[in-house]
Amino acid sequence: MQIKTLLVPYDFSEYAEYALTWAVELAKQYQAKVILFHAVPIFSRTGYPEGMFLLDLSKIETEAVADAEKRLREVVVATGLTGSVETKVVIGDAMWEICQAAEREHADLVIMGSHGRTGLAHVVLGSVAERVVRHAACPVLVARKPQEAKKH
Repeated sequence: MQIKTLLVPYDFSEYAEYALTWAVELAKQYQAKVILFHAVPIFSRTGYPEGMFLLDLSKIETEAVADAEKRLREVVVATGLTGSVETKVVIGDAMWEICQAAEREHADLVIMGSHGRTGLAHVVLGSVAERVVRHAACPVLVARKPQEAKKH
């Protein structure tokens, strides 16, 4: 198995941070490139009453992208793999953008965290990781953060 490119969707959560630890170790082992990827949600004009003061949504999106890029650069520095890590920020639906990036970047593996939703939250909200597993053109490793031991 040849692994040259790892795509790591990163939403700044502890789950994404845990998945990144997997990616960093695999990148070292295979001397692979890591693409740290973030999708900024689309800010929709729908759902606002017509009389409501409308914000400059394009400016908000531009600022959100700039903020995400800055935060990703900080994460890269923290990994210590600055030479083999790229960052990419796009605007769009996370699942769709992750799958598109995996194809566009010729990723050999997507490594992402799982929020571990259960019950009604999972049914209503679904899981980006679950949908990426179903739709990505390459294998997906979903790194589930170990749960703390329960005290009896």
